[in-house]
Amino acid sequence: MKSQRFICWQFVVALLLTLWIPSLMAQSAGTGALTGTVTDSTGAVVPGVTVTATNTQTGLERTTTTVEDGSYRFTLLPPGTYRVRFTNAGFKTAEVPSVTINVTETPVLNRVLEVGGQAEVVEVQAQAEVLQTATSTLGTTVDNRSINNLPLTSRNYTQILGLSAGVSADLNNGAAFGRGTQNVSVNGSRPDQNNYQMDGVSIVNAAAGNSSAQDFGIYTGLGIPNPDSIQEFKIQTSTYDASYGRNPGANVNLVTKTGSNEFHGTLFEFFRNEALNANDFFYNRNRLPTQAKKQVLKQNQFGGSFGGPVKKDKLFFFGSYQGTRQRNGVAAEGTSNAFLYPIPAGDRNAPGFQAALGAALCPANRGFNFSYLALSGPMQVACDGSNINTVALNILRVKNADGSYYIPGSTNGGIQNVLYSQPAKYTDNQYVGNVDLLATSKHTLAGRFFYTKNPREQTVGGGQLPGWNNNQVYSNVFSVVKLTSVLTPNFINEPRVSFHRNVASQSDTLPYTNQQIGLKGMIPEQTLPPVILIFGAFNIGGTLGPSNSPDTQYQVADQISWVKGKHTMRAGFEAE
Repeated sequence: MKSQRFICWQFVVALLLTLWIPSLMAQSAGTGALTGTVTDSTGAVVPGVTVTATNTQTGLERTTTTVEDGSYRFTLLPPGTYRVRFTNAGFKTAEVPSVTINVTETPVLNRVLEVGGQAEVVEVQAQAEVLQTATSTLGTTVDNRSINNLPLTSRNYTQILGLSAGVSADLNNGAAFGRGTQNVSVNGSRPDQNNYQMDGVSIVNAAAGNSSAQDFGIYTGLGIPNPDSIQEFKIQTSTYDASYGRNPGANVNLVTKTGSNEFHGTLFEFFRNEALNANDFFYNRNRLPTQAKKQVLKQNQFGGSFGGPVKKDKLFFFGSYQGTRQRNGVAAEGTSNAFLYPIPAGDRNAPGFQAALGAALCPANRGFNFSYLALSGPMQVACDGSNINTVALNILRVKNADGSYYIPGSTNGGIQNVLYSQPAKYTDNQYVGNVDLLATSKHTLAGRFFYTKNPREQTVGGGQLPGWNNNQVYSNVFSVVKLTSVLTPNFINEPRVSFHRNVASQSDTLPYTNQQIGLKGMIPEQTLPPVILIFGAFNIGGTLGPSNSPDTQYQVADQISWVKGKHTMRAGFEAE
């Protein structure tokens, strides 16, 4: 027992020594920090200076004092623009009207005070760039202006993650179906090893067993807020602190907008169609001019945002909506390349169809000087069609709703390559709602909500023939409530509770069932006919049965920041 106590104390001491270091600035995945040193005109440090940081948008105010070495620290500051004021008896008041605090960053703002009356105010109208020297974390911060000015084919911020140093990404496909989310690799790590956070909470799909950003099969990817609702994001590529220990890859920290003391709003409509799109080079190259009509790609993205005060300097709101409607016949989900074989024309239910089919495919009748081989050994094709499987005949007789045969025959008498283009349909509706309450001078309450749902309908793709339909619905829900309590100027507590849910559901529909084609011996759960791969030709059958894959995460977390002299300690926990 004594040995166990000793080991426990060793662990506690090691933990405290790790945390209790001057260089650890207390900012989190959704906040920033500010530090600096105050001196007089001779270069001597000035302790006891009152430093006040005021958010210029909301009026949020934090106050601290410089310690013996003249340094000061603000921790867990919400990102935004702050006015910083320095006051002390015997010195003129100094004021810096605009200091930008970015998510996860700790700028250093040093100030020199001039001797004089405290009522005299020296305002710095133009300042040198505030340096980021308090942490060795590498990364890039992208603000809202950059997000809105850079070209995003589907208004998806992940498409510009590859602009950061140390980040590699595949070439963005402007004709991609759906959200167009782009996976990235950082410093050699895999794309599924990144961690994505929204307003300080991880939003990756835990059920998928990885952190892929993209929607894939039965797993939902990231919820992607529209650019008009994003304040900024930062991608951290290396040497981040222990609070980001979930994944060995990058950490992407996104902060959504909040309301302010002034009303602001936007309205937008982004439109694409064949008249504006360039034709695919190879599609155009391999066709006659009369056949090279552009494939269908129509996309409308519309919506707006609005935010402001409910009560100035007290209660604020922000909301945003974006709708997306896409019809895509360019992406793989809207096209299918198939090879069709000769099938006798006419009624396939006629008595002579089986014999005619055997004659059409008979090697002797087609000039082939070889025998087809089965896995069990040689097997000659009967030229009268007598050995054609009954299930195969029934599949050939299946018709689509418009009366056409599900499996068409070639029209040139031989093997014919056909490219089908039937636009896949994508719909997305997303909502963002944020509320901030400055309850007292010491307590701030923040609520964040995000919801998106995007159904998709695919009628060709993956070598499938028209008549097969795949319907998918992906949805993301995220909410968090956070309380920030400034218990003393040097001690801040920030508890939060959050909810995150990803759901992926999908099903296939076919123009026939197992019973209709006479397929027996299938397990009851297999409601769709199996996939039949005709190599070098096409595929038929259901790729996936009905599925529903929810991933629900609840999280309770708390973190504290304690500044003691030159030292800053940050500690916390997460339970989910």
